[in-house]
Amino acid sequence: MMPLTDITGLAGIALAVTALVLRLPVAARLQSGLQAWLASAILVALAIPFGGMSGAEYVRGITGDLSIATLALLLPPLVLPRTNGQAPSRAKILSEFNLTLLLLACAAVALYPMALGIGMFDPYRLGFGNLWFIAGLLFMASATWIRQYTLIALGLSLAVLAWSVGWYESNNLWDYLLDPWVSVYALAVLIKRGASMAAKRLFPPR
Repeated sequence: MMPLTDITGLAGIALAVTALVLRLPVAARLQSGLQAWLASAILVALAIPFGGMSGAEYVRGITGDLSIATLALLLPPLVLPRTNGQAPSRAKILSEFNLTLLLLACAAVALYPMALGIGMFDPYRLGFGNLWFIAGLLFMASATWIRQYTLIALGLSLAVLAWSVGWYESNNLWDYLLDPWVSVYALAVLIKRGASMAAKRLFPPR
């Protein structure tokens, strides 16, 4: 029987590839019903073995396992096409998606440089079971749940829960909260938006 770690890892890769394809301009213009069929076809194609491994396993060999935060961020691209154009629903999902990106970018800026030796403090050590760190994450999850930021609350809670039962091979909580791929994505999106806003201020449309 396949270990739970492998099941989670392969499922995360399949969701990531599906979400990326649905974000392509050609796929984004399809009706929700056709997008559902396309997503199903992608998932089936990734499960088909060739050369001894499935497509999802080949991709996983390159990217490694995705963090719980990445899996949570994969939900909006899959959910938005099925909101049937309901403006409040789309606005709420996009708002929470953007806030999640901001939190991830801040965490990446705080974690990776210091973990690589910049500064006297290594925040990565907190992930080995620091009670204050865990309590802070659970407090943030509770606060975001009260404010109805469901995506963030569930992402934090599931990350702590998965770490507590040793779901991944890593025993560090940071690896459940963050990974290089989602960090680069979050920073790239925020930098792009910041550059766009700066360009509009410097060169306002006439």
